[in-house]
Amino acid sequence: MNMRLLLWIAIAIITGLAGGQFLPVGAFSATESVRLILSGLLKFFIPLIVLAFIAAGVAELRGKIGRMLSFSVILAYVDTVIGIGLGVLAAVLIIPRLVGGGLAAQEGVTLPDPFFELDVEPPLAVISALILAFILGIGSTWEKSQTLRKLLLEFRDIVLWAIQKIVMPIIPFFIFFTFLKLSAEGTIFSNIPVFAGMFVLIILTQWLWLGIEYTTAGIVSRTNPLPMLRAMVPAYLTGMGTMSSAVTMPVALRQAKTVKSVDGAVTDFTIPLFNTVHQACAGIGIAIAAMTVSVITKGELPDLATILVFILLLAVIEVGAVGIPGGSILASLGVLQSVLGFGDPEIGLMLTLFAIQDSFAAAGNVTGDGALTMIVNRFFGKRDASAATDREEEIDA
Repeated sequence: MNMRLLLWIAIAIITGLAGGQFLPVGAFSATESVRLILSGLLKFFIPLIVLAFIAAGVAELRGKIGRMLSFSVILAYVDTVIGIGLGVLAAVLIIPRLVGGGLAAQEGVTLPDPFFELDVEPPLAVISALILAFILGIGSTWEKSQTLRKLLLEFRDIVLWAIQKIVMPIIPFFIFFTFLKLSAEGTIFSNIPVFAGMFVLIILTQWLWLGIEYTTAGIVSRTNPLPMLRAMVPAYLTGMGTMSSAVTMPVALRQAKTVKSVDGAVTDFTIPLFNTVHQACAGIGIAIAAMTVSVITKGELPDLATILVFILLLAVIEVGAVGIPGGSILASLGVLQSVLGFGDPEIGLMLTLFAIQDSFAAAGNVTGDGALTMIVNRFFGKRDASAATDREEEIDA
């Protein structure tokens, strides 16, 4: 998410919290009507986003399928699954204690029914969209499927236009009306300490995961991971400042190419690829926020089977739905809705919570790309790793 959108979200949160305390009760019939319309529009686009970006992403693999590509994509998925799993574990251990030690809920008002409800039904279910995306995407890679491939890419462009012109502009308004409702009901203020603790937990878990990634990369590649980690520090800081993995990619590529133990040809391939398919730190942020919202709104964590399905599907979304403006949270809304059963208040909270920590997610994503590049280089690089390590040690000395 860019800084301008984050500013509008901040304004929406502040005005929503204030308005919920002072707005007459009767006015909520109108505000709830608008909120439900905006919610319907967002839910309409969720399966379209999943279908368009995943199908087109698979279609673009045509002509590029090879051992290094397959290995890299599988590596990104496994890394993301384990990272999300770590985030869920941290949330399960910590979040219920934070909520249990929170403040007493503020007494709120009972909101009146909306003036009217306009049902905007999504064109298909999220899981159906995911399955259809893989079928169409894989089918478009066949030799005789040029027309289908072109249609998928053009469909993605159409959905991309809709995201930029419709979805992104209405998000701050949806957040405003959601926080208006939560503020009036008195459920949001008592959980501010919980949200603060959640943000700290997200950042610490992301840093822990980066440490695990680089330690594993060092063991697998049989090289010292510290030169790559030091090289990626400017990329981490750039990600913090820009809040965009895509904008940070040139910096990450330049920095990774300074590491002598990694084949430059491997770096040229993996850094741009992982920039789109490797979003483990974003997944960690979404997972911890989702567990937090679940405990706050539902009073309990999801059961184990639901959590496992959530982890596996969220990782698919994080790897497959590339290039979506506004961060990976938009693509993940479908999983949050269909697997965790999140409704309008939960979706509003998730959009807000992820936006606030998005800079850390973007920074962690690009920094982790360096670790995965070391692993790919171990199997596909042309340089002699041990000799290159000796050269690095001489340079460091």
